[in-house]
Amino acid sequence: MEALSVSVACRVTILIATTLLPMLLTSCGKKGPDGEKKTAQKSEDDFLDKDAKPDERKYLLAAKPFFIAIANRKYPDAYALLSTHARARMSFNQFTPAEEQATFQQYESNPYTNVTAEQFAYLMQYVEAARGAPRAPKMLSVFSTDPDVLNRRSREQFGAMDSMFAIGAMPDWIPAAIRRASLRGQIHTELSPQELERVAAQQGVTVEALRKSEDFDPYFNLKVILVEENGLLKVGYFEFLLPSMMD
Repeated sequence: MEALSVSVACRVTILIATTLLPMLLTSCGKKGPDGEKKTAQKSEDDFLDKDAKPDERKYLLAAKPFFIAIANRKYPDAYALLSTHARARMSFNQFTPAEEQATFQQYESNPYTNVTAEQFAYLMQYVEAARGAPRAPKMLSVFSTDPDVLNRRSREQFGAMDSMFAIGAMPDWIPAAIRRASLRGQIHTELSPQELERVAAQQGVTVEALRKSEDFDPYFNLKVILVEENGLLKVGYFEFLLPSMMD
């Protein structure tokens, strides 16, 4: 199978997710007597994949602090967990990917470089505006540890697709030798009043009815690629993504 264009593949994924977003804003959650959504979590590790293989556990634990920092909106803490490679270059597409291919390519051609903690926190505002404010971790699992998949060189039938889901638009200049694992997770969010009205209108219900629905549980996806830097596992690349039919 020929390698897919990263921008085209991402565009297709975004288009599908946008079309299905109202339907995909549903998930399993707990609802209290006041109608407000409650997140069932027995422990701080409850959102980690229970079916992870023994050798994948270290990757879950390595990505966990970054995931929790984002979920708690502690963006300076999340920034501190980024590798030098992640800080060296960030594209706006990592935070809110463009739907149009031309715009996507424009963002990729004009990245932010040597990103500071303040800039990272500023860019996270766009994630909150588009996806909702993070409120709690939902799940986290290891997607792939295959070096060929992590470096877009798999010869398997669906290798190109696996790479697209695993690393997205991760820059090729990040060394292949330090890429260790791709993880995918989800974070519960709280939508703004404007977004609540928009989603309610799309579903043909009132905001009150939407809030009380036991199936309503908005979230966003977070893709994380771990690299080994100075003997430690750190976040080498990340992408915030819309809910998808593949979730």
